[in-house]
Amino acid sequence: MSTSPSKTLSPTELAKLEHSFASDPSSDAYKPLAEAYLDLGRFMEAMVVCKKGVKAHPTAADPRLLLARVYAAQNKDKKALEEVMGALQVQPEDKAALRMAGVLQIKGGEAEVGRGNLLKAYQADPGDPETVTLLQQYKVEIPRPAAPVPVLAPVAAPPPAAAEAPAAATVPVTAPPAATQPAATPVGRINAPSQQAARTARTSDDSAPRRPRVVVEEVEDDDDEPSPRRQGGSKGKGSKMLSLVLLILIPLFAGGYGFYSAQAKKRGRELKKNLDVATEQLKHDSFASYKKACEAADLALEVDPDSTAAHGYLAYAYAIRWGEHGGGDDARRQAEEHLAAAQKGKELSSHLIAAQALIKTYSGDGKGALASLETQVKELNDQNKASSLLYLTLGLIQMNAGDLERARDSLERAQALAPDDPRVYAGLGAVYRRLGQDNTAWKNYDFALRYEKDHPESLLGRSLLMLEQDEPNYAVASRDIKKLLEAEPPPSPRQLAAAQLARSLLIARVALAMPTLKPDMQQKMTEATGVPADPAKAKQEVTKAEETGFALDKQNPELNLIKGRRLLAEGNFDAAAEEIRKAIRVDGSRAQFHVELAKALMGKPGGEKEASEALVTALKTMGESPKLVVMLGNAYRRQNKLDDALAQYQRAVKDPKAKNPEARLAMGAIYRERSEWDKAKEQLEKASQEFFGQPDRVANALTELGRVYQGKGDTAKADETYQRALQADENYSPVYYFYASLLSKDAKQSGKVKTLAQEYVRREPKGEFLADAQRLAGN
Repeated sequence: MSTSPSKTLSPTELAKLEHSFASDPSSDAYKPLAEAYLDLGRFMEAMVVCKKGVKAHPTAADPRLLLARVYAAQNKDKKALEEVMGALQVQPEDKAALRMAGVLQIKGGEAEVGRGNLLKAYQADPGDPETVTLLQQYKVEIPRPAAPVPVLAPVAAPPPAAAEAPAAATVPVTAPPAATQPAATPVGRINAPSQQAARTARTSDDSAPRRPRVVVEEVEDDDDEPSPRRQGGSKGKGSKMLSLVLLILIPLFAGGYGFYSAQAKKRGRELKKNLDVATEQLKHDSFASYKKACEAADLALEVDPDSTAAHGYLAYAYAIRWGEHGGGDDARRQAEEHLAAAQKGKELSSHLIAAQALIKTYSGDGKGALASLETQVKELNDQNKASSLLYLTLGLIQMNAGDLERARDSLERAQALAPDDPRVYAGLGAVYRRLGQDNTAWKNYDFALRYEKDHPESLLGRSLLMLEQDEPNYAVASRDIKKLLEAEPPPSPRQLAAAQLARSLLIARVALAMPTLKPDMQQKMTEATGVPADPAKAKQEVTKAEETGFALDKQNPELNLIKGRRLLAEGNFDAAAEEIRKAIRVDGSRAQFHVELAKALMGKPGGEKEASEALVTALKTMGESPKLVVMLGNAYRRQNKLDDALAQYQRAVKDPKAKNPEARLAMGAIYRERSEWDKAKEQLEKASQEFFGQPDRVANALTELGRVYQGKGDTAKADETYQRALQADENYSPVYYFYASLLSKDAKQSGKVKTLAQEYVRREPKGEFLADAQRLAGN
């Protein structure tokens, strides 16, 4: 199962592979991209690309074999073997597949079968060194060539008299006396061996002695009861009457049963057809598709009013229409009624379990929903019944509770089980956006839009993500928002309302940027976004968009959150905080609202104290939320209450099974500032490992670790660690400055110092270390 050696790709090289694959997903471009992702340990992306390769090349072994390598790299040997066996179905003689199958089977306890496949790989290519190595490793003997078979002289045939009698004649039987032999043998009373013996006797050579005909006597149960052949009189007439009645009834019964059977099959087909339509519509994850799913499930209930699947689909669809699309009390009532009806059945339905969790969550009991769903997911996993839908639902609830690391893990499990589900990718986009991993968030929104054209939630998420950037591409954000507002069929009123608020945020951001642009660029900006250059007109459009949004959906706290972000962008911290407090009053169970409030409060001078008080209140209300605990630590750190901050960070990592690299990174930085080098090193090394798959955060942790070694005076280790940070993410700017500051102590490195410092200045024209970087660059 070894792989060919590969070099570490730069971000530019990886981007070229991604572009090549995106340009033509049906080409062989999947292979180098999947291998690159595999080498980088980005298993989720590797699996997605491989599965597309399998779909595009169904008769090739390579994509399945590559997917098996991805699973094997994660120690998922069972799934790896499944993919290898799939590869062997399309190419049974593929030596690499046979080799990998053999190793996996031996590891899994199927030693004989595994050795057999290794031998088949050897037979396919006896000169392959990798196969020979594996044969030696697993002590499989290479078969020696068989000795030639000697040619014998012909043997003379025996004379006819000595010929062997037919095998059937050896069956021991006893022939009855000829006088008692009946004229005919009753049908069905001769056993199979005797029939064969009779046939063999008739076809044997005439010179062989004839065998007596073998028969079995019919035995009567009662000597006084005449045999059927001798029956007559009234009993014979009764038998005829019975036969006549049966002749009449049997066709009638058969006809009735046939009609019943045909009707049952027809109902079954109708039920399946409607359930299939509901299933397909649920996958589209849009307001219109949830309506169509409900219509199809209702038709299924007309066929079978007790269908657990149909009630489960309806409970799930109505729960989403209520909680995510603003369907109101009617949608809530429908969801609860169908949930109750589905729970009366005994069938296992993932939609039923998901609906139950969503209804609890949207009713304000997110904590109870999470505890119950986690238990059910674990039980199903133990029975090898993992469900992408349940992992998706679990991830969404965990995200709302602020447990972003676990939410990401759950959503990635869902994605591995359902690699073409746009709702899963939209969820991943949202969780990575909240984690601050903007590039990965954008990619996931893109995946959702590839699988579902103009997927509303992803268009909305992507536009808001773009507007959170320091230097947004306003044209892209404007395009996505326009698609939402003009879509046919239209999104839900709630999604349209959010799009109006996103539009107001776009206008505000563009209006703030306009004064910095030249007149011709202002004109181009207006053409690209539709935002007027006149500040007064822009302000009017902001007001109009927000009024329209709130008129469409008065109950959605997300609108207050977006408005709060708009006010924050304008520097109006108090008004922003008040708007976010409105969101919390509507739904205080969402950790993200408290995070945003803390950001707003910490944005204004002296707001850290108020932010920490708000976070303490939120934690008392909601219970443990890792994201809120880290935010509280950050608020204390901003107030220079470092002991209090450390206590919160330690609280965030107290569960040894939980990953919270943000807390470890913050602790490491505090220990570094206090010159507690060993403690700093321990936390930062763990942080760099737990940030796996997040290159910019890995680079951040490694840069801090480099500063630790630099502080200790270990120049060689610091140099090595800064280089690792650059390899992790060459776009992480601070490492250029700190690496330059390390090398500045060595006069021989002046050229490299200048290059690194200039790179920092280019990347961070308003950076924290700009003045010193300019000095090092010789500016």
